[in-house]
Amino acid sequence: MQHRLSSMPNRVPHITRFAIDHNKPKLTRASKPKVRTGCVTCRQRRVKCDEVKPACSACLKYQGRCGGYKSNATQKPERSAQLRPILPNLAVGKVENDFLIEPNYTSLVFADQLEKDHFDYWLAFAGTTVLFQSDLLTQIIPQLSWKDPAIKHAALAIGASALGGSTRTERMLGQGRFTSDSLVHYGKALNLLYSSPMSPERTLLACLLFITFESLRGNKAAGLSHINHGSRILEQYNPQGIDPSPLLDEVMTSFQHFGLQSWSHGGTHPKETDSRVPWCCRGRRTRYAVQEMPSVFADLETARRWWNIVRHHLEHHAPLHTGFRVEGSSATTVQRPAPDYASPKSQQRIRSFAHFLDAWNLAFQPLATKAESGRATDVAGYLKALSLRIHYLHMWSGIRTAGWTDVEDIGRITPVFRDIVALSREFLSAQAARQLLTPHGEMFTLEDSPTWPLGSAFLMCAVREVKDEVIRLFKEYPRRDGFWDTHGFLVMMEWLNGMTSAGYAVDEQRHVAECDVVFREHSVMLQKKLWDPAASKWIYSGVSFSIL
Repeated sequence: MQHRLSSMPNRVPHITRFAIDHNKPKLTRASKPKVRTGCVTCRQRRVKCDEVKPACSACLKYQGRCGGYKSNATQKPERSAQLRPILPNLAVGKVENDFLIEPNYTSLVFADQLEKDHFDYWLAFAGTTVLFQSDLLTQIIPQLSWKDPAIKHAALAIGASALGGSTRTERMLGQGRFTSDSLVHYGKALNLLYSSPMSPERTLLACLLFITFESLRGNKAAGLSHINHGSRILEQYNPQGIDPSPLLDEVMTSFQHFGLQSWSHGGTHPKETDSRVPWCCRGRRTRYAVQEMPSVFADLETARRWWNIVRHHLEHHAPLHTGFRVEGSSATTVQRPAPDYASPKSQQRIRSFAHFLDAWNLAFQPLATKAESGRATDVAGYLKALSLRIHYLHMWSGIRTAGWTDVEDIGRITPVFRDIVALSREFLSAQAARQLLTPHGEMFTLEDSPTWPLGSAFLMCAVREVKDEVIRLFKEYPRRDGFWDTHGFLVMMEWLNGMTSAGYAVDEQRHVAECDVVFREHSVMLQKKLWDPAASKWIYSGVSFSIL
């Protein structure tokens, strides 16, 4: 099996589109004058537009975004001085069908210039947090925020927090210039969410923004609680057997993407019964969504969407366990392996899920080949393919070794760990070259970075060279990707290396994954259950590290 990324796609990043039929046959007009006003989308759909600006209500309700209004050819709208960019290195990229903001309209939406600055910075900041295209962040939420106060204040909270704090300490300890502003907006958004009637879609969009805000502040427990809350809403609101609306489908995709973060930190998962499959695993024509995977992916965005489905299915149905958990999250029980998890029968079951990985990889390979050949002209496409490849190798190694229970097999796949580390260095260096970071700053994203695969490679691989390279990467490229934190991994890794150097090496037949990794507010603990013969009972022994 070839693990190297031998080739990758020269493709323009694909923007997810909602269904708008531009080729409908013209209908005979029933003695009514042709409507020449209205937004671009309503005119294309040939439906009545309420002409609310900057985005019409009909479009926002139908698909979550509006195409905006064409400018008057005889009059160029003045560009308000309030629309100046805040930081050149975070300028918002051009968005197709930008709607025009009429003069003085912003004064009806924002209380003052600082509030407008926080919103502008949120728009710019959101674009730097994703590698794959996200219409929710770049188009849908910005437009909905003009009409929905809860969504607006949630976005302002993120903008104020990001603008006021550029370093890790400022963001995690609340020492940024606009921390108080961010908390005020966050409180307003929460109050509006719980006191005003909102559609499930808008409630879920607010949840996504709350997850982002808490991730930025390093509050894993609160972020996980929002993920769990959103998942419960989706379970209740998305009935089995009914296709979701375009907007709800996009929201579900984002929550499923956050599912990896939740799983890796011991988050909850809806229970499955013989008659009901949870929303996150459910297919539209078959029992499970993974069973509907196509044999060909149109582009890397599609490959990533199906990767999220495949990965989620394997994590929860094989299943795979991490030993990580967050103290104070809304998870009521800790998901632990069954007593017979390492038995031959269990190992056979876990390995039986490999065919889903094989099918995904077969569909992905043509895109990977094109991405590598076009890397000089499409760096973004190459980075997307690299990211998918790294996570595929990590998941493949987990299934191959039967959930990390086959110690001999873990030793045999050392070349895979080397590939994960080598591809991760390529990814991190290329991405860093495209980002402008402040001195002593750290990269913050909402994507699947190599952090989790690298951390797993360190814990599982016995080769010192591989472990040392992982530590170097975490030191050279400090970052937080949602709940994943390179510094949190780094303090544990350096302690484990120190224990090994001092002669307290972990037994070769018992890898460190048998420890619980418990995250607290500003610390992480390695905790292990030990039998105390004197007291004739099990006790927990652990060591704690600061992650500030």
